[in-house]
Amino acid sequence: MFLKIKRDNLINFFVAIFLTSSIFLLSFDNVLWAKFWSTLKIPPNYIPFSDFKAHLSFLECYKQFINIYSEECFLINQGNAKISTHPKIWIHLFDLLNLKNKFIYHIVIYILLFAYFYLLFSFNKNFTKKYEKIFFYFFFFSTSNFLLIERLSTDLIIFLVIWCIIFSSNKIVKIFFIYLGFILKYYPVFLFSLFIKQKKYFFWIILVFIFIFFIFFLENTKNINKNIVEMALPIAYGSRTMLRALYHLSENYSLFLNDSNYNFYRNCVVIFFTIYSILLIIYGYLKIQKLNLNTEFSEQFIAGGSIYLGTYIIGANADYRLIFLLFTLPLVFQLKNKFLKNTYLISVFFSINSFYFLLGDKISLIFFITSIVIFCLKFLIFSILSLIIGSQLKKINFFKFKNV
Repeated sequence: MFLKIKRDNLINFFVAIFLTSSIFLLSFDNVLWAKFWSTLKIPPNYIPFSDFKAHLSFLECYKQFINIYSEECFLINQGNAKISTHPKIWIHLFDLLNLKNKFIYHIVIYILLFAYFYLLFSFNKNFTKKYEKIFFYFFFFSTSNFLLIERLSTDLIIFLVIWCIIFSSNKIVKIFFIYLGFILKYYPVFLFSLFIKQKKYFFWIILVFIFIFFIFFLENTKNINKNIVEMALPIAYGSRTMLRALYHLSENYSLFLNDSNYNFYRNCVVIFFTIYSILLIIYGYLKIQKLNLNTEFSEQFIAGGSIYLGTYIIGANADYRLIFLLFTLPLVFQLKNKFLKNTYLISVFFSINSFYFLLGDKISLIFFITSIVIFCLKFLIFSILSLIIGSQLKKINFFKFKNV
């Protein structure tokens, strides 16, 4: 067993080195870079790792006294948001690490890609059956994962942070990395759910977080929330994505949704999905036996599931964030309820490959139908995750406080 583990780690190491080196070398030819990724159905971008590089441009604009949360940064290349949707810490990090130095910049990119590939392939050991491993490789070769790598989105860094959270047994380390993830991107705050087994820690951590949030982060969060790009395309997910799609439909056919009432309906949609998810969680909690969801408690599942539920409810998310669904798969493969398991796996498979469904013109019937299908599949993922999280809460008797 020891030799097998050692051999697998060695294989993962060399695979990670090969993939990282290949992509890294490819990034030095902008034209070849764009052609390569476009053949994989990823929208061509002639700036390699454009999301990561955008932070350098925001840093430069920030130093020129441009308010990057309300004014466009003129240095941002076409295809990326010109107003920042990231916490200000990214500006300070890129400045502190001196990433304007090309050598340091490239070293950091290489390390990030290597760590990502190595940990991603190390996760493969969680799958024992052949079809599970095949599904893992489908996940790796999905357009969602390709986009994450091509843009070097900050979600790739959050993936590394979440890995440290999930696979650390030390509570202090977990709390540290959760707060680090929150400071970097905010949505890792949903990982406080990992402490639901230790209810005292869970409620105290939430209280401390609320205090810190309102003192230090409220204003910056408002700016970021205002600047979120709400893509009305099947290559994104979330309540605000669905509402934006409905808004464009309403614009074309003069329906009820317009600029004057959009904010009202956006708040209503967030509240609706929150209540809907809570009801399904309660149902999964109460009907665990009926739904045949009696699986072992899994922190990995709670991590991946809570991130998807949380980001679905409050945000509009590009599909590369679907990478966190990988953490839900080991438990889903164990489900005895074959209908829910197969529905979930089929929904995930098509959702992570949504770029293949950008068919026809954006106002064509085929585009409308395929978009509806993909949105519905992502909604099914949301629904099934809520049910299973309810059953996971039942496994630890979360709503019984006698022995807290």
